[in-house]
Amino acid sequence: MTFLRFLACGLCLMMPPLLHAADMVTGTATYRERIAAPPDARFVAVLEDISRADAPAVELGRAEIEQAGNPPYAFAIAYDPAAIDDRHTYAVRATLTAGDRLLFTTDRVAPVLTRGAPSEVDLVMRMVSPAKAQAVRDAPRIGAHGLRLPATFTGTLPCADCEGIAHHLDLWPDQTYHLRREWLGRDDDPGSHRRDALGRWSADPARRAIVLHGASEMPIQWAVKGPERLRLLDMEGNPIESELPYEVTSDGSLTETDLDGLFLGGMMTYMADAALFEECLTGRRYPIAQEGDYLALERAYLADRTAPGAPLYVHVEGGLLMRPAMEGPDRRSLVVHRFIKTRLGVTCERQQANAALTNTYWRIDRLGDEAVVGLPERREPHLILRAGDAHRFAATLGCNQMNGPYALADDGRLTFGLTASTMMACPPPLDALERTLAETLSAVRSYQISGETLALYDEAGAVIALLTAVYLR
Repeated sequence: MTFLRFLACGLCLMMPPLLHAADMVTGTATYRERIAAPPDARFVAVLEDISRADAPAVELGRAEIEQAGNPPYAFAIAYDPAAIDDRHTYAVRATLTAGDRLLFTTDRVAPVLTRGAPSEVDLVMRMVSPAKAQAVRDAPRIGAHGLRLPATFTGTLPCADCEGIAHHLDLWPDQTYHLRREWLGRDDDPGSHRRDALGRWSADPARRAIVLHGASEMPIQWAVKGPERLRLLDMEGNPIESELPYEVTSDGSLTETDLDGLFLGGMMTYMADAALFEECLTGRRYPIAQEGDYLALERAYLADRTAPGAPLYVHVEGGLLMRPAMEGPDRRSLVVHRFIKTRLGVTCERQQANAALTNTYWRIDRLGDEAVVGLPERREPHLILRAGDAHRFAATLGCNQMNGPYALADDGRLTFGLTASTMMACPPPLDALERTLAETLSAVRSYQISGETLALYDEAGAVIALLTAVYLR
């Protein structure tokens, strides 16, 4: 037995390892410019098979560092040794990005693993000019159903009670979009009949269509009629049988529109006097301009953040507008018109799709400037807007039940009709708060939704109520 154990151990020592010794490519990357990386800098190193000159490189593994800080960046890329062919050529490339901007990239091949190349490399990245980075991002690509993207589609579509609805739709190949719609020819306040939106789009191969999510209560659907032509579908996604012009067209170029009057939710970070905002629906990041209601946002962030530079979910009203950059060309930035609130413990994962206005249980969090807190052993304050042939709502603050009709328009107008209520005597402070709720509902003229948050607006455009979508109980 002793001899057999000795023989077995000897055989183990003689056998080659099951894995190649080099199942990890390691290295460092840096850049020569003496400038600090932005707070949201993201470093990525990728191991690729670059053997075929007539085909895209094949990725075998990658290493990523979020909030990478300043160089040098140490990395280790795990890969499957069985995927390595000694006849092929492999290399590592690296990039440093901030939001959708490419800041630095390697511009020389760094071979590894085969043909005498090492498994450890030291990379030097080169600065990418803002103009070149934008050109890389906006390089034309053939997208879903043959669409040439990025591109802008415009057109004026029919309207039942106005002269037409002017559309400006920007589509990107990463399946994000910006949309501006304007209801033309209405006599009352012209400024109130523009509705801007952003979000994500998806392809529907069965119907050769694309679907815009996040722009309104129902997704907006377009049939793809050609690389540069879209035709609106009805709310159920069916063709609109009409001779009227329900199409938007493109000349193949992107002329990105400003977006304003948005109700936005996202993650804010602040470090070294630079504030950044990651919008949850699209995942895009923007610098925050130090104008408008910026100071109120900064004070709230500094008061509620969990640690210096930590991300914090915030709600703001504002626009995505071009503003001067610290260096280089102007950049699209978040301009805060009104700070709404922070939300501790909330991240973008649950905010990447907007809750539906109707048939959703909306917890009432705030009426005017007053926080609404449910009382023990009473129903939670909430509002539900029922969809159907007869639009009816139901609401309570924990005492009387209110209900009545509401009207909803496609340009974001929302109004509540006469409110009926049960007549129970309510203790303070519910009695006064119920009067406030009735007055608030009668003053509502429009709404906006961002993720799980609903804001109700009055005629002057002020937020008069905030509600949060929760599960039905």
